[in-house]
Amino acid sequence: MFFGAEGLRAPPIADVHRARADANHRQNLAVYGIALALIVALWLFFGRTLYGKALRATAVNRLGARLVGIRTTLSGQIAFLLAAVIGAISGILIVPMTTIYYDSGFLIGLKGFVAAIIGGSQLSGDRDRGAGGRLRRSDVVVLCSDYKEVIVFTLILPVLMVRSLSAPAVEEEKD
Repeated sequence: MFFGAEGLRAPPIADVHRARADANHRQNLAVYGIALALIVALWLFFGRTLYGKALRATAVNRLGARLVGIRTTLSGQIAFLLAAVIGAISGILIVPMTTIYYDSGFLIGLKGFVAAIIGGSQLSGDRDRGAGGRLRRSDVVVLCSDYKEVIVFTLILPVLMVRSLSAPAVEEEKD
């Protein structure tokens, strides 16, 4: 209801009054320039600042980082903040170059969820379960291009069933 049936497209960051082809060229240059600036900023952040070094240490060894006094919860918050800032900047840059619909990104997000489930979660310490994620969407396209979406989403059912049956039973605490 809010967006309507048509998609939205924002004007380019560059001068809107110029010809459309020139505006697209300037938008591409803006994307490249800002991406390069973000790369340099992240390189400086992780290499020169105390918070960047703490974030790197937490990523390598969480327990070791905690033992030397790094607050790992703060490192997690900084990582999510960086991801949010980079995602917001990327969204601002891509909006003029593509039409956005109300369900844009839903299918990609759903496929990412399937890949995370099949590949295993690195956050919970399941490092030995990562072999399940080796089947990529490109492999599915080569095998059977007509049913690529069906195959990708059907793969999640047996994986979830096996994981639920192999998980240890946890009893609820009684008050």
